Parts: sequence; C-alpha cells; structure tokens
Amino acid sequence: MVSVEFKSKSTNTLLRGRFIKAGTDNGLSPVVIMLTGDGKKGSKSLSWVNMPPKLQEVGISSFLFDFEGLGYSEGERRTLSLSVGIDNFISSYEFLKQQEWVDTQRIGAFASSFGAAVVLLTPDIANQLKAIGLKSPAAFIPDAYFNEIGKHKFEEWRTNGYLEENGYNFDILLDSLKYNVFNSSFGIKAPCMITQGDNDEVIPLQHSLYLYECLGSKDKFIEVFENVSHGYSENNAWEKMARIFVDWFSKKL
Repeated sequence: MVSVEFKSKSTNTLLRGRFIKAGTDNGLSPVVIMLTGDGKKGSKSLSWVNMPPKLQEVGISSFLFDFEGLGYSEGERRTLSLSVGIDNFISSYEFLKQQEWVDTQRIGAFASSFGAAVVLLTPDIANQLKAIGLKSPAAFIPDAYFNEIGKHKFEEWRTNGYLEENGYNFDILLDSLKYNVFNSSFGIKAPCMITQGDNDEVIPLQHSLYLYECLGSKDKFIEVFENVSHGYSENNAWEKMARIFVDWFSKKL
C-alpha cells in the first residue's frame, strides 16, 4: 500500500488516498478508482478496506481517495456538496493518470451512493473508463438526504441551516438540486453495472431502476438484492455484491 496526497483543483483542499497495487503487465497495471459514499469514515470503513484485496487477487490495482472532510482527507464534511465532490473526483482522476505504472487505457471506477452520483455527473471522465460499478447509486441525492433524517428533522435542517444529525449545512441540499443525474446518464456510454437492495432505506429502488433505463451504455446490467438494505448486511449480501463487481472488472479491464 502506498499513501499519497494531492490537492483538489478548485477548493485547494488537501486530499489523501492510497494505492493498493497488483502485479503489472509490461510495467503497467489496470486500476479501479474508488469513490466512497458520504459517511464520515470515508475509505476507513470496512467496505473500502475489504474491496481492494479482492481486486488484487485478480490482478487489478485500486486507488482509494477520500472526499473533503471524510476519512483521511482535510476539509469539513458539513460543506461536502456534489459540486465539491465533482471537483475532488476530477482532481483525483488527473492525479491517477499521472502515475507511470497505471495503464491509462484500463481504468475503471467503483462508486457508492454519493460517489456514484459524482461519477454520473462527470460524463467526460466516465466515458474514458473501461467499466463503471455503481453500488446503490444516489441518482437523486436530495431524496437520500431527506430519507436519512425524516420530515421533522428536515424542517429543523431547513430552518437552522445546519443539522447535527446528518452533519451538513443546508446549502449542500440546495447545491444538489442544481444537478440532474438522470439527464447526465443519457450521455454515459461506458459499460455500467448497478447493484441495489430492494429494502434500501436511503436510496429508493425505483431510482436505480430509472437510472438503468437512462444510461446511454449498450453494455449495462442491474442486480437487485431481495430483502437487502443500504448496508448489504443481510444474508451475506456484501460478499455477493463484492463478487459481482470483482467479476465485472476482471472481465472488462
């Protein structure tokens, strides 16, 4: 594992990440860049600790980075809007492409929830990727913000401008309403795999079903997990989800 630091272009915030390298072919390695959800732990959470070794087993390297205010990165989570996330991702992708050992023709992205929205809103980058994995994508993230806190807390958030329960300034909701992930997805032609639990309490199942229809790719799949929530903690669902994406990237990269 190699730890790295770089700055986000527009915000100038110091971001931190790490490379988990697999073997190379003629000195180059395929890489999956990983975009976490917006949970405070970022890439410190077990999902992001456990996924890279599975890719490493099939000869694929990983690049994890933390959005501003999450995990190891600097910045404040309370201001982590979609606009900030997009800037962080663009900066991370450019940093990745500068690495001499990276096969720039074999880069994929594995993105969850908030991170998935970020990828889908950057079609210029998405269409450079050989494969995209979308785990419970937040196709309409304002609903995710609402679902996490409920009606009464939403009113408190709107009134006070900040809510302790979700740790966000209300401005991030307003920022998210500027974007249309569904519309952006029509322009994405890269191969896409979606997984979604039908009991997800944060991301409604129908959002992923709509997203699947919107994606412009001719190479797209969706796997719906029955009786599974946002955390994939039921019936060995996380391992099943991980295997789907490892197999997907193994075939595409």
